[in-house]
Amino acid sequence: MKSFDKLVHIMARLRGDNGCPWDRAQDIDSLKQYIIEEAYEVVDAIESGRPYAIREELGDLVLQVVFIARIAQELGWFDVDDVLNGIDAKLIHRHPHVFGDVNVHSKEDVVKNWGRQKHREKGQKVFDIPLRMPSLLASYRLLEKAERLGIRPVTINKHAAIKAGHGPKRHIKRQISDMLLSIVAISQEHAINPEDVLRETNRTLIQKVKRHAIRNTSGNRL
Repeated sequence: MKSFDKLVHIMARLRGDNGCPWDRAQDIDSLKQYIIEEAYEVVDAIESGRPYAIREELGDLVLQVVFIARIAQELGWFDVDDVLNGIDAKLIHRHPHVFGDVNVHSKEDVVKNWGRQKHREKGQKVFDIPLRMPSLLASYRLLEKAERLGIRPVTINKHAAIKAGHGPKRHIKRQISDMLLSIVAISQEHAINPEDVLRETNRTLIQKVKRHAIRNTSGNRL
């Protein structure tokens, strides 16, 4: 933890009376964009396959966490220790098969237990998706969360455009890519932003998933 503590102290000095004017001028709202940018840069680094790039970008992302935690401390909300203690407690609580007496037999069991645990903790809020998340990723994550609880809110139309589950994976990926690009092209032709359309669909889908979850809970199927 020496390196982490050093970073915390550096940030405190940057935000101090004799610190950096730019760092002192920032607030939590102004740092939102950097959190998003740094997260995407981490992904780019991972996809590059270059360990040095991954290490560097992870450092930039950790910096944003420490930066925001420092501002929160100045506001009297919480400090970085509270952040770390919170995630420590969450990891232990959500891994009873490691830190408790729950038995699991596969990674699928772990995923199901994780989903059910989160549902017990958060109720229907477990299905809420960050509004700033890209709509396509939001749809994927929402359906993934529903799947963990055994909920299938969407009837998939496996028509001739793509035979899901048939053929090699690279062929299926190419078909999906062609379909998505075609949808974007149609949207552009009609001056419709597909991101906005899917975001509206996601809002409707979230409510549908929540209704499914309520019925499943009342029927003791979760």
